[in-house]
Amino acid sequence: AVSKKYVETVCTGGVQADGQFVRLYPVPFRFLDAEEQYKRWDVIRVRAYRDTKDKRPESWHLMPGTPIEVIDNISTDRRRWDWMRKTVHSSTESMTENGITNGCVEIEPIELYWESDSKEWTASQLAVINQGDLFATKEQLEGIAERVPWQFRLKFREKQTGREDDSKVLAWSYYQGFRRAVKQMNEAAALDSVADKIRGSIFNPEKTVFAIFGTHSRFGHWMISALYHVPTEIIDADSRKGSRLF
Repeated sequence: AVSKKYVETVCTGGVQADGQFVRLYPVPFRFLDAEEQYKRWDVIRVRAYRDTKDKRPESWHLMPGTPIEVIDNISTDRRRWDWMRKTVHSSTESMTENGITNGCVEIEPIELYWESDSKEWTASQLAVINQGDLFATKEQLEGIAERVPWQFRLKFREKQTGREDDSKVLAWSYYQGFRRAVKQMNEAAALDSVADKIRGSIFNPEKTVFAIFGTHSRFGHWMISALYHVPTEIIDADSRKGSRLF
């Protein structure tokens, strides 16, 4: 979302080799355009410092003017799970009790849907967009100015606790997918197209689904940052070896 301080606050979530989540921002949105400088599942090396204004322990501030170096890509489900399994918790409640504000929880998706959102930026957000970014192209600024007037939401059940909840899904890729689709079809069809792809991945009997949760910087409530799924056979293989998640 566009903030008062940045043309667009793109918060990149990542996992360190020790299994600790990192919330890295503000990553200029030019790194997340059609020709991304880094992609999902890339391993990157950056210079960052703890943001003293953000009390969430996982939050780090990208050092301005320093490069983002791509050093590897985690290309297989097995390797991805080896990284992600270290971040899994039994519930959002257990994370809260342990002072954790970013983590994965296994869920059972119940219903994916969308609802209308504001079609207009606030006055302060518009001022930032109109001010522009020294390194942004006109096309990039115009793309950011196209606010998606919808939000995707997911009703789900925590696998370990059985607790049901409903959350907005913040995943950048879903909203970028809508922006691309709506250029070729009407809004209803574009929403259906994106939702069908999401449903195809999370309502799959051969996949185990995890919600990657994060807390709001000011209000502290939990939101789904992204959805992650892994072939269940990989998790079952670990279980047979006696490996436990938590």
